[in-house]
Amino acid sequence: MPQRRKYIVVGCEVDQAEHWLHPDGRIDRDPGSDGQALNVEYIGRLMVELSARGKAGVSPAELRELENRVKHALNVQDFSALTGDAPLTEAERQEILANTTVRIEFESRRPGKHKPDRNIRILVVPSDETLGVTDAMLRAQGQAQGFRPPLSYELDQALILASLRDEILEMVAEFAADPPTGWTAELQQALTAHMERAIAERSQFKDAAGQPAQDVKNQILSSPLRAFHRSVGIYATNMCR
Repeated sequence: MPQRRKYIVVGCEVDQAEHWLHPDGRIDRDPGSDGQALNVEYIGRLMVELSARGKAGVSPAELRELENRVKHALNVQDFSALTGDAPLTEAERQEILANTTVRIEFESRRPGKHKPDRNIRILVVPSDETLGVTDAMLRAQGQAQGFRPPLSYELDQALILASLRDEILEMVAEFAADPPTGWTAELQQALTAHMERAIAERSQFKDAAGQPAQDVKNQILSSPLRAFHRSVGIYATNMCR
């Protein structure tokens, strides 16, 4: 494999898991009827659990097992679309993952009885060139309005749009305060109805027949808790890479 190939190792998106965890602790590529997808949602849910338990509540043996699970929740993405290099082959991706080590670290907080708490925060600095490719691209782009984080997925866009529904409809309602000549209440109602439909359409994933898809993305769109776990997993493993 060529040296200095530019790539990132990040958490699998919710619909791109490659491994599943089974109740007996087995990890394989077959979801079966009882497999739990190892992806960013799993990583986020695990982090919430470990944060509540604390370092003292996790044995070294369990920690090693959890690190192995997180490793199987990762995938490799290259920068070939940005750099023009040949994309990594599947064999190369798997080789990179096989040689990747995951380490879970706990931050700490020691309450002080008669003095301020003592906190340890851990700043994780990504490996070389992990952030450099995107940094160079944005520097070359120059000034522009708005910003979409480098690893924003379709699901992020749908989640944000759905969360902004009320604010967008409020903007539409404000239009009636200073309407153009000839604007009527019926037109205002039609505009509001159109925007409601448009937001709903763009806040849902469809199948090939144009119907709401029975998939994990739509499940997360309707579950703030699952969306939160997914976002925690993304922040932890992707770090705006």
